[in-house]
Amino acid sequence: MLSIGEQRRRAGINSSLQLGQYIPVESAAHGWDARSKIIAVVGLSISIIAASYWLQAAVVGMVILVLLGLSRIASRFYLINLRLLLVLAAVTALLQLLAVPGRVVYTIVIVGLTVTWEGLIAGGWLFFRITGVLLLAAWLTFTTRPGELTAGLERLLAPLRYIRFPVQELVMIMTLSLRFLPLIAEEANQIQRAQMVRGVNWSKGSLRQKGHYVIALIVPLLRLSLQRAEDLAEAMENRGYQAGITGTRLYPQPLQVSDWLLIAVTGIVLVLQFI
Repeated sequence: MLSIGEQRRRAGINSSLQLGQYIPVESAAHGWDARSKIIAVVGLSISIIAASYWLQAAVVGMVILVLLGLSRIASRFYLINLRLLLVLAAVTALLQLLAVPGRVVYTIVIVGLTVTWEGLIAGGWLFFRITGVLLLAAWLTFTTRPGELTAGLERLLAPLRYIRFPVQELVMIMTLSLRFLPLIAEEANQIQRAQMVRGVNWSKGSLRQKGHYVIALIVPLLRLSLQRAEDLAEAMENRGYQAGITGTRLYPQPLQVSDWLLIAVTGIVLVLQFI
């Protein structure tokens, strides 16, 4: 049995963690059923979006921090995984900050923009909500194997089959998307390194040259993605895959007391947001 430090070290061999990558660490969060974690992520995401007072936001934020702590995954893994998305969230919040009128706090004379108190509050709320949802999504994928996540989604959406909703097809698409994200990111890193070996300098050059660099990255990446999708479709067809056929369950794990406790806490937090 590997120690937690050794597992973290092996999980962090690839320093460029991607969204959808599972990190094998012995923790309470890893032992929970996928269904309870999916319910918690959805419920807490709704709670953080619906929160309109700082006290409500603080309660949801504390629950999210507890979940992150129970995963026993270092915070730097979350920051590495979400660094680009957090930058986009910060830019979105900045635009919100500059667009909301109100009491002027500061004026940027050079560009003629004003920062208002209401804009600061709106931008802070937006950044907090986006960051919370992103952390919950990363926590779910870090602590849940793709196969368990697929099985959990299929079980939760099983009642929709009575109205002829294509549950299995939807879950299959989501599973393939989660599996393709790390592969696409890894292939993009390999193509970028190959271009750098051939003399491409991403940090220098004009805007037009950088545009050519991006095109030179996207074209082979798109070709590899299409080839991988075609190979996967042929493999599924050769193995006789047919949508709608129910097979044996690979993860028949029942809900434990800790899973019901997680669902109960999520329900309480969600109900408090609307009282």
